[in-house]
Amino acid sequence: MDARSRLEVERSGLLATIAREETELATPLDDKGEDLTASQHPADVASDLSYREFAVLTELTLREAVAQVDDALARIAHGTYGICVECGRAIDAERLAARPQAARCIDCQRREERSASAK
Repeated sequence: MDARSRLEVERSGLLATIAREETELATPLDDKGEDLTASQHPADVASDLSYREFAVLTELTLREAVAQVDDALARIAHGTYGICVECGRAIDAERLAARPQAARCIDCQRREERSASAK
């Protein structure tokens, strides 16, 4: 399977997962048949809120992954796919096979991660 096809399959999967997360988040807690009265144990309320917070963070992470895939598809369309956006060198085929949305060669990606963790 070529890079474009792999990216399109990944994008479809990510969008399907986002749709499931959005459906879950859109369901009010009281529609789940749970007791939301003042008598509900505070730990249960905290657990529900923690789950929803995790679901929102997961959705944001998934949306970032979709953006990376979209960027890779744009690089394919522009003929720059497989070229590091930082240094302009070719990205190793093994890296692209493992992570087809990769925008940077491994050296530039490591620098980017070190720089981001230092902030």
